[in-house]
Amino acid sequence: MTAIHNLDEVRHVALLGTAVHCLTLDGAAAAIVAAAHDGRHMHVCVRDAHGLVRARRDPALAEAHRTAGLVTADGMPLVWLQRLAGARGAERVYGPDLMDRVCDLGRAAGLRHAFLGGAPGVAARAAAEMARRHPGLAVALADTLPLRPVGHRPQPGEDADALAALRAAPADVLWVSLGTPKQELWMRANRSRAAATVMIGVGAAFDFAAGTVPQAPRWMQRSGLEWAFRLAMEPRRLGRRYLQTLPVFAALAMRDLLRRRPV
Repeated sequence: MTAIHNLDEVRHVALLGTAVHCLTLDGAAAAIVAAAHDGRHMHVCVRDAHGLVRARRDPALAEAHRTAGLVTADGMPLVWLQRLAGARGAERVYGPDLMDRVCDLGRAAGLRHAFLGGAPGVAARAAAEMARRHPGLAVALADTLPLRPVGHRPQPGEDADALAALRAAPADVLWVSLGTPKQELWMRANRSRAAATVMIGVGAAFDFAAGTVPQAPRWMQRSGLEWAFRLAMEPRRLGRRYLQTLPVFAALAMRDLLRRRPV
């Protein structure tokens, strides 16, 4: 597998105003491993329809997307839009699969990983599961962060303990599981303070790896129906989000289809 060392050369397509890179899962994983190995600091946004819609009314989230080294298409609807725009080789870069693939590929480069976020104990369980799947995986840290309300913005001085722990055990790759937009804002706010080369926001990936939340079957993931499975599993948490997101996404995606304007 040939690693991509210059992400500026990777095609990206504007989806609802956010530039999303057109990559395969293997290509994205190899690019992240190369960046971490080469010491190129960046944060990665693993993007779905909800994140794109929210960024249209949240300037801070839009800025986190704009300044990211890599923005991937986490949902099949995003991939379909990329392909319709001419990026026929684009694939879904699903957060849990990306975490699994980077942990696997990074072993040869000796990369150290940190896992930060999730409910108490979940990061440690997710890290243990990754280490079980990938013997020899170097885990520098696995810790939680205080619960944050929806709409929380990072404040100076908060998470000092977690940042100090990272400085004591620096990582090449930091996995952040806080949900959108909290994880994207946290990465951008702490990119110069966190002792990690590449930071990646992966949402529910910790819960899936730890086994605290079930994953949709692969056929539902491939067909773009994962949202229906997750809604059935967590109706109270996700019902309002999907009700607010899906109609807006569909309307704006239709506008993008009509324009088909690659960045």
